[in-house]
Amino acid sequence: MRGLCENVNLLYGVRHLGFLRVSPGNQIAPSKLTFVRSSSTSLSTLLGTEPAKVNISTRWRELQGGNNWAGLLSPLDLDLRREILRYGDAVQVAYDAFPLESKSKYPFASPYKKSEVLNDVRQPATGYEVTRYLYSNLRGLKTEIQEVNWIGYVAVAVDPEEIKRLGRRDIIVAWRGTRSSIEWQNDALFCQIPPTSINGKPIPKGVEVSSGFWEAFADFGASKAVFGVKGSAGKQATQEVKRLMEKYAGEQMSITCVGHSLGGALATLCSYQIAEDEIHKTPSGIAPVTAFTYASPRVGNIAFRERLKTLGVKILRLKCNQDFVPCFPLGDDTDNNPILDSVRQEVTEAAKTTTIVDMLGYFVRKLNDAIIPDEYTHVGQTLAVDFTKSPYLKQRTYIDLTSTKILSRYHNLQGYLHLVNGIVGNNDDLKAPFKPVVVRDLALINKGGDLLADPYCKNAPANWWNEAIGNAGLVQNKEGLWEYPFSFDNPKTPNPDYD
Repeated sequence: MRGLCENVNLLYGVRHLGFLRVSPGNQIAPSKLTFVRSSSTSLSTLLGTEPAKVNISTRWRELQGGNNWAGLLSPLDLDLRREILRYGDAVQVAYDAFPLESKSKYPFASPYKKSEVLNDVRQPATGYEVTRYLYSNLRGLKTEIQEVNWIGYVAVAVDPEEIKRLGRRDIIVAWRGTRSSIEWQNDALFCQIPPTSINGKPIPKGVEVSSGFWEAFADFGASKAVFGVKGSAGKQATQEVKRLMEKYAGEQMSITCVGHSLGGALATLCSYQIAEDEIHKTPSGIAPVTAFTYASPRVGNIAFRERLKTLGVKILRLKCNQDFVPCFPLGDDTDNNPILDSVRQEVTEAAKTTTIVDMLGYFVRKLNDAIIPDEYTHVGQTLAVDFTKSPYLKQRTYIDLTSTKILSRYHNLQGYLHLVNGIVGNNDDLKAPFKPVVVRDLALINKGGDLLADPYCKNAPANWWNEAIGNAGLVQNKEGLWEYPFSFDNPKTPNPDYD
C-alpha cells in the first residue's frame, strides 16, 4: 500500500506542482547571520494601541468558536484578534525551541528544559506551564524510521490570575512547521488513508486523511523510543491531554490545538483525535476542543470535514492570499493564488511548444484521477489576510518562483500575525487602511525572516533570532521590546562586545 501511495503521490505532486524536491543536506535551519550595524536606533518598533490581554472570562466560549465565530470575523473582533495573536505566539515557541543545529549533540531535540523553555525563548509571562514535549517519528519515503524529531509541546494554564482572566483552565497543544528534509518528504505524501483510533474505536467509513501528515502524527505501529519517550506524537499528545483532564477534573477546561504549516495539519489531526477518542470528556464535564491553524495545508477529504463537524471540533484557519501552502493538496475548494497561477501559466506555455510535456501531463492527470477518488477540502472557518496590505512589509513587483523565497516571504508565521493585527476583517477590501491594533513589537516580523521594509528593517536585521550568536545583538529592554542596546553611530559609547 505504501509503495503504491509513493508512486501516486509523485504523480499527484507533478500534477499539482506541489512536490518540493529537497536534498538530504538542504534542511531548513537557522540562517548564519552577518551582523550589520544600524546607523540609528531612534525608530520605534512598537505598533498598536490596544493591550495584548484583557479579561475574556465572560465570552471565552464564543472566542473558542462556540458559534463558529459568527459575526466575529468581519469586522475582526478585538478579543478574537488578541486570541489569534496569543495562540500564534504559542506556536512561535515551538519554532524558537527547536534550533535544528546539526553540530549539536542532539540535533533533532530541543536544547531547553520543559521547566525553563518559556523563559529561554523570552515568553515567561504566559501564565502557562509546559508539561510535555512531543516527538514525531518520520519515515519519509522509506519503510524504516529515519528521524525522531522534537515537534511541539503540551502546556496548561497554571497562573491563578491567567486562569481567572481566561475564565477557565486552558490546555494548549502546539505544533511547529516543517524544518528537516525528511519532514518535507512526509509532507509530499498526498495519498489518503483512513485514520486510526487510539482505543480501537471504529472510524466512520469513508473518512480519510493525508498519509504523510497522519504518519507524522500517529504512526503507531512504527514508533521508536527516543529521549525516553515512547509512542507516536499523537499518542504522546493525547495521553498528556488526558492526564491533565483527569488532574483538573471538576474545573472549567478547554483544549486548544495550534500550529503553523505542517503544524497546522497536525493541530487539525490532534483536535480530531482528542474528540474522536472522547479524551475531552470527563465524568464532571466536556471541554470544548478548538484548533487555530496558521498557513495549514489541507488535511483530509469531505467525509473527514463532516466528521469534525459531527464531533463538535471548532477550527479557525488563517490563510494568506499569496501563500501557496494552504492551497495544497488541491481539492474541491481550490483557492485562487497568484503564485500558483503564474506556475500554471509557465507550464501551459511550455506545453504549447513541447508535445512530450503535453502528453505526459495528460496521462498523469488521467492516471491520478483514476487512482485518487476523493478530493481534499479545508475544514472549519477561514480568516484570510493579504500580504500586499501592509506598508511595513517588503513588497515585490514580480513573483519569484524560487520555492524557498516564496515560503520565507508569504508563509512566515510572524508575517501572518502582523497581517492579522492590522486587517479590518476577513479578506477585507484591499482599499481599507492597514492599521496595527494590538500593541506588538515590529521587530518580531524579522525574527525568522526578511520581511520588514525600509526603514523599519534598520533596527531589526533579517533572521535575528539565533541564541547561538546572540540574536544579532538585539536585547530586550524593560518594556520587553527587542532593540539594539546602544547607538552604533556614537563612537564614544564604551562597549567592548561591539568593537
